[in-house]
Parts: sequence; C-alpha cells; structure tokens
Amino acid sequence: MNPSTEARKRDLVKSVLQNFVITPVPAAMLVNDQVQQWLKKYEIAFAMDWLPTGETRGFKQSGVHALIELTSILREEEPTYRRGTRPERLAVHVAHSIVTVFQNCLASIPTPDNIVAIEKEVRLSFSAKAVTCTHCIPCRIIPEHASSFSVGPVEFYSQEDLIQRENISRGNTLKEMSYGPLLEFMQRHSAYWIADVTVDGFDDVSGLERANIAIDLALVAVQIAIPPYYSRCMARLTDRTLPSTIGSVTKVGGNARFGSQRCDPGLGFSAGEFDQFLSRSAPILVSIGSRVRAFITDNAVLPRLDQSWSDAAYWLHEGLTEPLDTVAVTKLETAIEVLLSAASSKNSASRLKDAFSSFYGLSPNCSYPTGSTQKVDKVVKAIVESRSRILHGTLSTLTADSLATDNHGGRSVLEFLCMDLLAAFSLKLDAYATIPAPKDNIEDFLQFVSAERKPT
Repeated sequence: MNPSTEARKRDLVKSVLQNFVITPVPAAMLVNDQVQQWLKKYEIAFAMDWLPTGETRGFKQSGVHALIELTSILREEEPTYRRGTRPERLAVHVAHSIVTVFQNCLASIPTPDNIVAIEKEVRLSFSAKAVTCTHCIPCRIIPEHASSFSVGPVEFYSQEDLIQRENISRGNTLKEMSYGPLLEFMQRHSAYWIADVTVDGFDDVSGLERANIAIDLALVAVQIAIPPYYSRCMARLTDRTLPSTIGSVTKVGGNARFGSQRCDPGLGFSAGEFDQFLSRSAPILVSIGSRVRAFITDNAVLPRLDQSWSDAAYWLHEGLTEPLDTVAVTKLETAIEVLLSAASSKNSASRLKDAFSSFYGLSPNCSYPTGSTQKVDKVVKAIVESRSRILHGTLSTLTADSLATDNHGGRSVLEFLCMDLLAAFSLKLDAYATIPAPKDNIEDFLQFVSAERKPT
C-alpha cells in the first residue's frame, strides 16, 4: 500500500463530497431543455441519479474531476476493472459507492477506513454487474441449415437447431414469446444462423462488445475455410451487413430497367459442401479456436503474439467485407502489418520479407505468387507503399490506381496472402507455445517458424 496514493484517495473523496449536490424537488415536471437548465442552475456537471421523491443527485465540475482521478487510480490498481468495464461506467460505481458509504455523514472528513469501505463497495457493485453471460447473436453464414460447429468457445448453429433445442412452438407460449423477437429479427434480415458465446467478468456493455468481437474472430476461421467468393460477407447480423436482396432501377435513353440482386453470403454453396469444407479445415478451426478463447479470457501463453493475431484477424474480417477495393486493400495490408507487429513502414517491409522467408521459404528475388513475374521484393514494396499513400492522401481512396490494386497481384492475391498468413501464424503459434520458455515477440517467433520449416 502506497501511503501517498492512499492520502491522495482521501483528498479526492473529500473533493467529491464537497462537490456533491442534492437539488430540491422541482415545482413541476421538467421536460426537454428544462432538464439541462435545472442542472445548470445547481452547477451539476454529472447527474448521478434522480430520486423517486424528485430530487436530483450529482456533482459539480470539481467533484467530477476528482471522481475521474479516483477512478483512474482504482483501475490502475485492479486489473478486473480495466478488463471488465469502461472508465466512465466504473466512475458511476465509484460515485454511488462514495455516496453509500457517506450517506449519513456527507460532511465528514474521509478516513483510511472510509477508503477501504468505498473500495469494498465498488467491488461489490461491479461484481453484481460482471456476471457470467451467454450471448446469442444472429449471423449470416449460408442461407440454409447445415451441421452445427464450434470455433473454440463460439458455437454456431442454425435457426432450425435453435427451434429444436429450445422447443419453440406455437404450443409453448413462453418460449415463443421469449425467442419470438430474435426469430422475427432473423427472418426480416434473412439470417439463418446463431452464434453462442459465454463471457465472464464483464458488465453488460463490455461483455456484449467482447462477445461480438469474439464471434468476428471465429468467423474468420470460417472465411479462411470457405472460398472467399462465398465467405467474404459472412458476418454478425449486428455488424455491417448488406440486405439479403437489393432492388434497382436504372434509366438509359428514356427506358427504365428494373432488377434485384441476392446478396446473401454463401448463396449457392450447399450445406453438404459447407460441412465438407469445414471438416477438411478442422485443424484451422481448432487452432483459431484457441486464439478466440485467449481473447475472451485474456489468458494466453503468449499474450502479445495472441493479441497481434486477434487484431490482425479483425482487420482481415473488415477487409473481406469492404466493397471498395482501395479501402479493402488498406485494411488487408493493415492486417498484415498488425500481425507482424511492424510499428513503422520501414519495419513493415522488413518484417514482411522475414514472413515470406519464414513461412514460405521465399527470398526477395523469388516469384510470388508462384509462376508470376512479380518478385517478393516488389510485392512487399507495393503492399507497404499503397497503404501509406492511401492513408496519407497521395493516392485517391475513391479512384482505383494500379499501385493499389495491381502491383501486389490485386485484391484477390492480397486476400489470399492475408488469410494464409493468419492461418499459418495461428498453427505455428500453437507449436511455438509448447517449447520451453518461448519468448513473446515476433522476432523469436519468426525464427522458430523458419527453423521448423527447414529440414534437419
């Protein structure tokens, strides 16, 4: 326990209490701008709550500053707060805890025992919100039933499976009422799949956010396993998704043309083929499942390398669904840079060359893709430069240019490289984690990959 920190906590709590305000009951109900005018009248910068009796409780600006600093200290001391909630929501817990501890003695001078009581109250308040929760998120994968499957802690199953598992029927009124809104939402947006994932140690908002991203990472495994033509738009229904069908009208020379286009991911890819592709890619799904589990639990053997993979996978997922080639290329190139922990354009080129050497045994003068006239050195240069030029405005985002689309073989080649690197990275990371005392950095990892590839 740091004496200076504890003293600072007492000073901050004192400031919070000195700037705590309870307004009188307003003469009439406040509506619209009257609410802000009422708070301004009593100098309330943060309204904590409105009591049933009509009073408002809150803090003046100086109290808010003290509350923010105290919250920052508590977050620094307690990893579960950093992991499980956002600073602004923790600050609400802290505010309520201070008022609870001092509710009958608001003018008191805080003591060390008061600080202990406040911290205990914050822990209890946060723990009551950070409960184990399973989220059921609708997804668009293929537009029909197929076998359920899992990617680590994320289970995917069809709407048909959900109805059977939960015994949802017109005769079961409670289940029909409970699941009805979800099923209606799925039907309205042509979603046939659901992803289940359980998270623990988060409040509602952070838990849903973690669950959503975990599903995105799990979907990357499916997108790697299934040809991109069918898989690029696979996504959560709560993510950026196109409508199932897009209607169109175009006019040429006074004549109108009418049409519609199906945009379902996996359209034309049968359930049987889907099952077969996933079965053949089982090692990838298992390996990526380990990455997803580490992301959900924050428990990885090699946290930095695991985090690099997760960050890169999210960029890949975004890049695959992006309709504009220049933006897609930027996202895909970002995925590669993040995967290799590049940190700068110079390091990015060097790391990417190391990755070609380690994973594929290709030197800068080798052809890539195989049989192409393009050399690895030129492909790496194009990958690094095109992203930099787009982000710095020296290449138009909205006008396709050969540097952004052709010099590294085009978007399709970049998609393949990105997906292949992510798959290989994950598989090799599993092996790397089993060696004695592996170092959690990209340089040692690439050396391991290179050594494993070379014959003994």
